[in-house]
Amino acid sequence: MTDIGAMLMREIPPEELVERATAIAPHVDELWIIEDLNWAGGISQLGTILEATDNDDCGRPVLGHGIAPAPFRNPAALAMEWATLARMYPGRLHCGIGHGLPHWMEWIGEKVESPLTLLRETIECTQQILRGEAVEYTGRYITIRGVELEFPPSVVPPILAGVTGPRSLELSGMVADGTLLPEGFDGPRIEWAQDQISTGRQSSTARHPHRLAVFVGYYLGDLDRLPPPSEDGAQPWVAVTDNIDEMVAALQPVMTTGLDSLVLIPFGPDPVGQVERFQADVRPRLSA
Repeated sequence: MTDIGAMLMREIPPEELVERATAIAPHVDELWIIEDLNWAGGISQLGTILEATDNDDCGRPVLGHGIAPAPFRNPAALAMEWATLARMYPGRLHCGIGHGLPHWMEWIGEKVESPLTLLRETIECTQQILRGEAVEYTGRYITIRGVELEFPPSVVPPILAGVTGPRSLELSGMVADGTLLPEGFDGPRIEWAQDQISTGRQSSTARHPHRLAVFVGYYLGDLDRLPPPSEDGAQPWVAVTDNIDEMVAALQPVMTTGLDSLVLIPFGPDPVGQVERFQADVRPRLSA
């Protein structure tokens, strides 16, 4: 059974996150926070929402970090933060790492010549530290020596690579515990991504499970109530309609790709209602 998640949009002011998260949590298996430069911090969001939803009323959903930019996060610091949360809330944390948008990384002086190499080193090193290993790691960008967690997590959270390009997807298959695909991936493009991931897995000696989570922009309702498109004319959603049959037809090819998690990005003035309606009217009609 595919897990259903929902994104907590970056536009939500931090002081309103708990209210939004606790309203959506009972209807989903996963909640994902966003860490984008100039917006809210990822670790602080995770800790606050994990605590707020750690009760029967909210259902204790998994919380996903979507995503930590590799140039922005030292593996030792990142692993310490994730390990702390994973010990406090065992089994409720999924961790995402990505390249970070190039112009954002340039703004903070962290742009590198080979983002692919940095991503690999960050994932590998962070995994080793989370597993409680005594880490001696020397790479092109990452050097970690003498690091061993005093409080490693009993349930090690999976690290998903938030990537889109063919070489990055192949790398995800080689070293990550899963892949996180952003909005805009329809059924055929997801299958293409799976091919790249599979190529990477075939060249890896690791045979751990590989989780696939896909973000899908979602809106079902009166199209006149949607916000206007962005200034560049780009539409960030892929499943937008006022007709349930059309919504089912749009999402069915995505669901049949074998993904592990479908994460809705609920647009419009009532995101909680969007998630509720999806679960009541759309999910029962989707196979897989």
